[in-house]
Amino acid sequence: MRFDRFVASRYLRAKRKQAFIGVISLITLIGITLGVASLNIALSVHNGMRAAFMTSLIGDTGTLHILARQIYFEDMSEKEQREQDDGFSPSDLNAITNTLSSMPGVQAFTLMREEPGVVLTRNRSLKFAKFNGISPEQFMATSNRLDQMEVGSVSALENRPAGAPPGILLGYDLARNLGARQGDTIQIAVGKLKSAGLGYGRRSGLQLREMKCQVVGIFKTGNSQFDEFDAYLLIESLFKMLNTQRIQSLQVSFKSVEEMDAVKQSLVLDMPIMASVIDFRDLNMGLLDALNLEKLATTVVITLFIVIVALNMVSALIMMVMEKHRDIGIMKSFGTPAWQIRKIFVRQGMTLSLQGTFMGTVLGVGSAMIADATRLIKLDNKVYEVLSYLPFKINPLEVFLVALGSLVLAWVSTQYPAAQAAAMDPVEALKYD
Repeated sequence: MRFDRFVASRYLRAKRKQAFIGVISLITLIGITLGVASLNIALSVHNGMRAAFMTSLIGDTGTLHILARQIYFEDMSEKEQREQDDGFSPSDLNAITNTLSSMPGVQAFTLMREEPGVVLTRNRSLKFAKFNGISPEQFMATSNRLDQMEVGSVSALENRPAGAPPGILLGYDLARNLGARQGDTIQIAVGKLKSAGLGYGRRSGLQLREMKCQVVGIFKTGNSQFDEFDAYLLIESLFKMLNTQRIQSLQVSFKSVEEMDAVKQSLVLDMPIMASVIDFRDLNMGLLDALNLEKLATTVVITLFIVIVALNMVSALIMMVMEKHRDIGIMKSFGTPAWQIRKIFVRQGMTLSLQGTFMGTVLGVGSAMIADATRLIKLDNKVYEVLSYLPFKINPLEVFLVALGSLVLAWVSTQYPAAQAAAMDPVEALKYD
């Protein structure tokens, strides 16, 4: 065993003349353990919540939306403006589908039509809703939005009996607000401008398109953003009500989020001028930025706690040097070089730090894994919407960086006491012994 390692280990195991030094060393060890464990748990909570929100926004595999946007030119006629407002032209839609068919990483895509409107309730009041015209098989291949059906099924939208009204799927909260149940007939309406202007002439103004539908299912995503406003019906039924065949959006699913991000920019360049390519991260950038800021603030606060613990280590080592001044003087008089004296006290501090960091990492990572696997902390789904329990997600790189940061702080903290010990004059150290 090397000399500095032997002496450092003896000092750590030896009984203290001053019990206070041992108490500070124990507090330092416990502080490092709890600090590292707390930081790992806090980071895993932030990672888990971010992952849960990201899954809610873009799905497990990644989902993009291609939307028709309005671009007006001075020489456009009123008819051309109305057609553009109504969605993609056949040529643009053909170009988009050809591009998606040849794009690497694309798993599936579906054509959709979305229209804001109202539903007439039993008590003759109106409830806002967003009507989504879909092709069930294609939609289910690109989204898990309708995977959780409370009653009914998605397939009930198709193959309706002769003479029966079109089927419609309602979000759980929307159905509850309407008092609607499976089998009920409801009336839906969508407002459309008769012309591109907003005047009051006979040719202008709002035209109400109405249709009766039968509730064939109720779905529940756990996110009130969808459950309270979304309704789904066959795209052909929506076309018939609106007297149009135009598509306003396409939903595209990818094999993975990484593949989606890799081709997103090139997909934007390959789209027609009126197509806008977005995922829900683009619409919820403020939320994601807030999560990142909260994560940074938590990391800074807990790191400050670890810094305070490191200052305790400085105090413990300084008092250790004062207690062992006679030993230092003897070692120096025997010719022990200053660098080796320095290493003895650096090794003491780093031993405490290594033990605390190791125990803190095991405690933090282990607690996070157990809490996530058992779903230990339940949350109110009405408050957190996409979360029914507090998720924990371990990031190995962050665990490594936390451990490395703890060790670096400890190493910096040992430098001053070790330098004081190395600079001690052996004559002064032994003068009064």
